[in-house]
Amino acid sequence: MVPRATPRRSETGESLVEVLVALSILSIAAVAILAGLQLSVQASDIHRKQTTGGAYVRSYAEAIESHLRENGNYVPCAPANAYNVPAVTGHIDTLPSTFTPHQAAAVPLDGNGVQVGAAPCQDKGVQRLRLEIRSADGRATESLTIVVRKPCGAGSSCS
Repeated sequence: MVPRATPRRSETGESLVEVLVALSILSIAAVAILAGLQLSVQASDIHRKQTTGGAYVRSYAEAIESHLRENGNYVPCAPANAYNVPAVTGHIDTLPSTFTPHQAAAVPLDGNGVQVGAAPCQDKGVQRLRLEIRSADGRATESLTIVVRKPCGAGSSCS
C-alpha cells in the first residue's frame, strides 16, 4: 500500500505590502472623515454666532430707538459710538462678552432721506446709523442700518 498524501493547508497569507496598502487606504479615509467632521463643527459655530449676532444687533437698534424716544438724547452729527452709552448697551438683552456693539458715525439726512453735507455738519434731525455686532474671534459680524429721528414733542424743538 502506498501511503496517501495528506492534504497540506495553504500557508499563504497577506504580504506586508498588502497590509500596508490596506492601512494606508483606511487612514486616508479616517483623515477625510475627521476633516469633514471638523469643518461641520466650525461651520456650525459660525452659523450660531451669526444667528446670535443678528438677534443682538436688532436688540441694539431697539435699545437705541427706545433711548431716543424715552430720553430725547438725540446727538446732532453723532460720531462713531455716540449712542453706545450704558443706557443703550445695558438694554441689549444679556449681550455676551464675546460680542461687541459698534455704531458707525451717523449720516445726516434731509426730510426726504437724502444725505446732506457732512462738513460742516448740517444735521436736520434725521440720521442714518449703521450698527454692528462683532464676535470676539472675528468669525461673525452682523450689521443693520436704521434711520433715527430727533424726537418731537411738547417742549422740544424739531428744527
